[in-house]
Amino acid sequence: MIEAVLSASRTEAILVVWSLLLLLLSAASKGRARESVFKLTIIGLLLALAVTFVSWNYTTEATLDGVVMLRLDRFALSFQFIVLVGALLSLISSWEYLQNRDWLRRIGEYCVLMLLSCVGAMFLVSATDLIVLFLAIDTLSLSLYVLTGYASDRPYPTEAALKYLLLGAMASAFLVYGIAFVYGATGTTNLIVLERMLPTQTLLLSVGLCLLMVGLAFKIALVPFHQWAPDVYDGALTPVAAFMATAPKVALIASLFRVVELGFASPEIKPVWTLALSVLSFLTMTVGNLSALPQQNIKRMLAYSSVSHAGYMVMAVLALNESGMAALVFYGLAYTFMTVGAFMVTQLVERETGAPALLNEWAGIGHQYPALGWGMVIFMAGLTGIPFTAGFWAKFVTFKAALESGYLWLVLVAVLNSVVSAFYYLRVAMVMFAQPPDSQTRPVAPWRMVSLVVGACALAVLLLGILPTKLIRMGELVALAP
Repeated sequence: MIEAVLSASRTEAILVVWSLLLLLLSAASKGRARESVFKLTIIGLLLALAVTFVSWNYTTEATLDGVVMLRLDRFALSFQFIVLVGALLSLISSWEYLQNRDWLRRIGEYCVLMLLSCVGAMFLVSATDLIVLFLAIDTLSLSLYVLTGYASDRPYPTEAALKYLLLGAMASAFLVYGIAFVYGATGTTNLIVLERMLPTQTLLLSVGLCLLMVGLAFKIALVPFHQWAPDVYDGALTPVAAFMATAPKVALIASLFRVVELGFASPEIKPVWTLALSVLSFLTMTVGNLSALPQQNIKRMLAYSSVSHAGYMVMAVLALNESGMAALVFYGLAYTFMTVGAFMVTQLVERETGAPALLNEWAGIGHQYPALGWGMVIFMAGLTGIPFTAGFWAKFVTFKAALESGYLWLVLVAVLNSVVSAFYYLRVAMVMFAQPPDSQTRPVAPWRMVSLVVGACALAVLLLGILPTKLIRMGELVALAP
């Protein structure tokens, strides 16, 4: 059994062992080997990426008493790859940011928490049992709570971490109650066993499913359970906010897809969650975009943007077909590059004190720093869904999948929301290029590694927009895999 578990969680095992080694190194050096710890963390993430890549054609399962608890297939591997990419980009951008603000004294803990949050997210997408799912979510959440309050000498991260902890604990309670109701109605928490059962106590099972949906909606930040996201993203350090807005969110939505696909696709229970997710998707897209419109704080604008994009990705879950699975893979990767890139540009513009970057302080930055300005234009165009960017194809394949499943009204709502989003996304580009620099314009920090991440993300958004075919085909292979 141990061999099967290690075989199905080889990448997670590497990251756990690597985390322990980093803790020992950090403790033995008494915090002096900061640069070595940071470089080793990047090497660990690259090693995990390599293992994920070579495991593409390898499918295995971990069982307990004949029941599958973990399934490592192409679906799980795809999202594990996205999680690792998001973590790697965010971590590379952290060194200069933390060094500039004299926050490197606990870099060992920072790196270990980043790795452990990846472990939780990766178990999340391969879990086929609700108990494993809950443990993965708690591993992910506990790491993110501490990362949010990493800069404990400042009031905003501490406040954000406290809000996140309290609301996250409430979401975990909903998850536990949901799992208890599902077990009471069926006698099992395993999704594959649920798939094979004919539900008899439909009402009790529906209640459990609704509680599960509420708990997952809190974690994903779907409206009306999104109130924590703007405050937490704004209060957290910018690299942490970039990571939280991408890798964990994409992993949670992929986990939601697996939960409803494996455990609740029967005709008796499917109408319950399709109605719930349709309403949540509609509200999330609409409220997220309308809330982003008046924002002057760019980090809060990006927080509401991440809320709205969660609504778009839920459409792929609703489709519950091969096209929806492929669309979710494409959207997850494209969204990660666009959002991390936008947060990193914001990080470069933030003041040395870490004060929020307001929109009027971006005036003329495109003239003073053309490469940075055009990078932000690419990210804003991609998040809007303008052609020849990754965001356009991400929305296209998602809307197509939803149409195939009969959600015409939701697609129309999504298209209208994309039009609304153009106002606040392209407004940033207009301020950067259409207005001349003035006394309020902020100087940009000349951080080489962050600039490298911005360039890599911009290139990825353009390449995926111009040559999307290979990634779409890869998504189709994920959907067709056994």
